[in-house]
Amino acid sequence: MNAEATPYGAAVSFKTIGCRLNQAETAMLRALLAEAGCRIVRVHQPCDIAIVHGCAVTRNAERDTLRAVRQARRAHPAAFVVLAGCPVEALAPDAFERAGADLLLDQNAKFSVVAELRQRGVLPPTRCPQHPVAPLFENTRALLKVQDGCDFRCAYCIVPAARGPARSRPLDAILRDARRLADRGHREIVLTGANLGCYAHGTANLLDLLAAVEQIPGIDRIRLSSIEISTVERPVIDFMARSAKLCPFLHLPLQSGDDQVLRAMGRRYSPAQYQDVVRYAVEKIPLLGLGADILVGFPAESEEAFAATCRLVRELPFSNLHVFPYSTRPGTAAARLPDAVQPREKKRRAQLLVRLGREKRETFAQRFVGREVRVLLERVDDHGSAAGWTGEYLPARVRRPRTKPGDIVAFTPSRTDGDVLLE
Repeated sequence: MNAEATPYGAAVSFKTIGCRLNQAETAMLRALLAEAGCRIVRVHQPCDIAIVHGCAVTRNAERDTLRAVRQARRAHPAAFVVLAGCPVEALAPDAFERAGADLLLDQNAKFSVVAELRQRGVLPPTRCPQHPVAPLFENTRALLKVQDGCDFRCAYCIVPAARGPARSRPLDAILRDARRLADRGHREIVLTGANLGCYAHGTANLLDLLAAVEQIPGIDRIRLSSIEISTVERPVIDFMARSAKLCPFLHLPLQSGDDQVLRAMGRRYSPAQYQDVVRYAVEKIPLLGLGADILVGFPAESEEAFAATCRLVRELPFSNLHVFPYSTRPGTAAARLPDAVQPREKKRRAQLLVRLGREKRETFAQRFVGREVRVLLERVDDHGSAAGWTGEYLPARVRRPRTKPGDIVAFTPSRTDGDVLLE
């Protein structure tokens, strides 16, 4: 697109790829553009500006980001296409320019998107917002960024290079955003960050933040995105066990069930330590939803090492597995390691764990048949058929006439369909 200013009220679409932190940041970008007078439209609707908020954590995420830029250019040939986020930090810019991006915004520049677009003549030079804006979401659940960056430097991970060192938002700024989200009707808040367990600002840590958010009227559920072992997982578990608002779901990244592989990855725990934390959590919260990330095919992951991961997954009560085949990230320590596992073998191992994860998830769902659960509704059709999520992060479908998205309803499942709870 040539740099000819779009009219006031320009239509802007967003495509987000990657983690919950990316989704939370997209909500802030959406709010900044809306405050500047733009209209936010769905990704497939005609637009003047198309923003792709990309991800570079895996090769697949990188490919998805490139595909999204090409799709935006094809679908909106006259639009100004912006690529923002981690890929701009981690990858060569010419690839995204060839795909059709008109503007690349790195992690620091992306929150100056309005000024960047005005500088290039894409938006008219109207007055900038003079006050902080709260994230703007299109769904019932609101993701609230509380922390960014990471100092752990795991061997496979590009996040420290892409997002920088760990840093936390001030407690009062987070609470201000949480109150505004509650005022807009968001009854569930998801706290997210690049390394959430490392939240620390002044004397406040994650436990202080949880206690403060729990006191905000209108917020009925709080959810955590992910907690690393070796941070504050046990105090969080204790808080969860006594809290009426913190959802009984923990996502504890595992990556591997083998000691040697975890050491090569630069992880800060052993399989035995991970098991101890899970056992501690389940003793406190017997019906805990438990998620994990697992990285298969890391360099030198032998068949024996993979078998150890499978054994650990079978032993522990996981309900939600995210399985990723390893892909080399230039700029990481693992990129220099020998003995790469062949792509076909990575795929086989990933498929095996995905199947195992699905079986465990369905088994977990069956434990709730005959037990009352509370569901945050996300969709309600004209006939009263509603769908949403339990606090344990299980999908549910109910018939509830005269309800709306954002309502929380209680029901007792009589059966399951795969992992979905049904009346």
